[in-house]
Amino acid sequence: MKKVIALSLSFVMLLGVMTACSDTKTEETTEATTAATTAAATDATEATEATLGDPFYTFTDAYGNEAVIQEEPQTIVCVSPTLTEVVFALGAGDKIIAVTDYDDYPADVLDLPKVGDIYAPDVEAIVALNPDLVLASSIFTEDSYNQLMDLGINVAIVRDEESFDGLYDVIGTVASIVGATETGDALIADLKADVDAIVAEDDTEYTVYYCMSCGEYGEYTAGGDTFINDIIEMAGAKNAAADAEGWMYSLEALIAADPDYVLCTQWSYDEFTTNANYADLKAVKNGNVILVDSNLFERQGPRNVEALKIVSDLVHAEAAEEAQAA
Repeated sequence: MKKVIALSLSFVMLLGVMTACSDTKTEETTEATTAATTAAATDATEATEATLGDPFYTFTDAYGNEAVIQEEPQTIVCVSPTLTEVVFALGAGDKIIAVTDYDDYPADVLDLPKVGDIYAPDVEAIVALNPDLVLASSIFTEDSYNQLMDLGINVAIVRDEESFDGLYDVIGTVASIVGATETGDALIADLKADVDAIVAEDDTEYTVYYCMSCGEYGEYTAGGDTFINDIIEMAGAKNAAADAEGWMYSLEALIAADPDYVLCTQWSYDEFTTNANYADLKAVKNGNVILVDSNLFERQGPRNVEALKIVSDLVHAEAAEEAQAA
C-alpha cells in the first residue's frame, strides 16, 4: 500500500512538473510572438516614415485641424483672392494654376483658369487640374473641404486674422506653405518698416467711417474688432463705427456718429452720394466722401499698407491745413 501511495505521489509531482514546463514554454512562445509582432510593426512604421520622410510643413488650419503638407507644392489652385495676392507678393505666383472668378490682382491672374467662387468652388474642375494643393481662407465651406480631401486633393485653410498685425502671420504661414520662408521674412520686414514710417505721425481727432455697403442692402462697415479698424486707428484717425462688432451697422448709428470722412467702396459710392438718407451727414456736405479700392482695405495682404497711407494722408493733410489757417 505504501508503494502505491508513493507511486501516486510521484506521478502527481511529475505531472505538475510537466504542466509547469508546458506553461513556461507557452509563455515563452507568446512573448516571442508578441515581440516579433511588435518588431514587425515598428519596422513597417519606420519603413513608411523613411519612404515619406518628414512633412514639408505642418500647421493648425482655420478649422483647428492639423494640416500636413508632405512635399513642397509645385501646383496650387488658390480659392482666395487675398491669398493669391500674398503668393504673388512672395514671388511664387508661377505655382498657381487656377483661381476664383473674383481674382483680379495682379494682372497675371486674369488669364488663369477659373474654378468658381470663394466659398464653394467647382470641385470637379479642381480635381481635373489635379493640383498638389488647394489654398483657401476661413470662409471656404467644410463641405467643399471634405469633398476635396476625400478625393485625395490636399487642402490648406489659412486662418483669417482680425488684427492688422495678423497680416504678418498670414504672410508667414503662406510663405511656409509655398516654400518661400526667406522671401516671407524679408517681405514682412519691409512692410513693418513702411508701417512704422506711416504711423509715426501724431493722432488726429477726425472720425472715419468705412462704407462697405449701404442703402437697400443694409449698412455694412468695419467694427472695432476688425483689422480695418486697426488701419483707421493706426493712420491717426478714429473709427466712427468703433462701437460696433463685426461688419453690420445701422443708419441710425451712422447718423449719430456723423463722421468727418466716409470711405466708400466702388459698390457703395454712387448710392451713398445720391441717397437722401445721407445728405445731412457732415462728410457729404463737406465733400469728404472718398472713393477707395475695396481690395486695398478688405483683402488682408501687403496692399493694406497702401490703405493705411490713404487714410493717413487724408486726415493729416486736413490737420495741416487747419494748423496753417490757425
